[in-house]
Amino acid sequence: MVWSRTNQLIAAAAAELGARAEPLGREHTDYFMRLTHGERTAVVSKTRSPFLTQVAQGLANNKHLSRELLRARGLPCAAGVLVDEAGDIHGPAVRELLARHGRLVVKPNWGNRGVGVATDVRDLATLIRARDRARAIDLDEEVLVEPFIAGTNLRVAVIGGRASAAVEVVRPKLATGRSAEAQVAALNRDPRRGTWTAPSLRSMDQIEAEEDLEGHLEVYGLDLEAAIPGEREVEITGEELEVIDRTEVVHPEWLAVAASACDLLGVDVGGVDLRGPMAAFTQPTAASAGAALLLEVNVVPALHLHALPTEGPPRPVFAAFVAYCLQLPGAPPPCAVVRV
Repeated sequence: MVWSRTNQLIAAAAAELGARAEPLGREHTDYFMRLTHGERTAVVSKTRSPFLTQVAQGLANNKHLSRELLRARGLPCAAGVLVDEAGDIHGPAVRELLARHGRLVVKPNWGNRGVGVATDVRDLATLIRARDRARAIDLDEEVLVEPFIAGTNLRVAVIGGRASAAVEVVRPKLATGRSAEAQVAALNRDPRRGTWTAPSLRSMDQIEAEEDLEGHLEVYGLDLEAAIPGEREVEITGEELEVIDRTEVVHPEWLAVAASACDLLGVDVGGVDLRGPMAAFTQPTAASAGAALLLEVNVVPALHLHALPTEGPPRPVFAAFVAYCLQLPGAPPPCAVVRV
């Protein structure tokens, strides 16, 4: 039996707390684990707690609706245009976005781990290809089009309603003059990258070019073998180049924004994505209004980003997760109620 990286970290944290982490059934599955501490027991699904409701999970996964509700409650959320199955990508709302901002992001409305997300979309042809790819991936063939926000990707971990850690996630970018295939091969030689087939406690994963990158490049009119042309870089969404702990420098008001977003959506354990200049996140939200925005709340968050950063101290997020799920003394009470 081999646990995934996440479940290895959960099991190690449980042991540190005097708890046990065991398979749920006789046949091994990585999706469920039983935690036990004395007479307390809890079944978890990776970083999904036993208290998360299906309604809360579905609401958080609907990026457009959840942001609309959070924005109505005063949180600084990015605005976007939803293009549903019958919608027209040539419609006035999308055209206005492109004309006003010049650079857009296109993503599945029900996306996961950055799959199907195209950033820095600058022209109609790329926009249409990005729409088609995102629609094919989306659960309901819905696509979200939004302004491209320059700056830093900030991920805040919220556990039991408390903002526990924050990291800056630097995405790899394919430079001009070399093929994507050659550049990915170079990235994969980084010893900090592990594999899904042999999970280990490495900070990052190998990049599987044929899995998602090939389709991602097609959005920009590129392919794996040809050299990237000189006019642009291409960000590999859903992958990491560096993960830098920023817990101590992010202003408490931004941590409170992340915690409030989770609380309102009923997400008790979440990963909140924000984007903007790093300098904006060190200031109060009022002082940096508009410069940085909340993008989305993710259920089943990648807590390993905080436990295994490439730079900065590891944060005890898995111990906090286990203590919360088992309701050990000092842990916050269950808080998975939709409030929007």
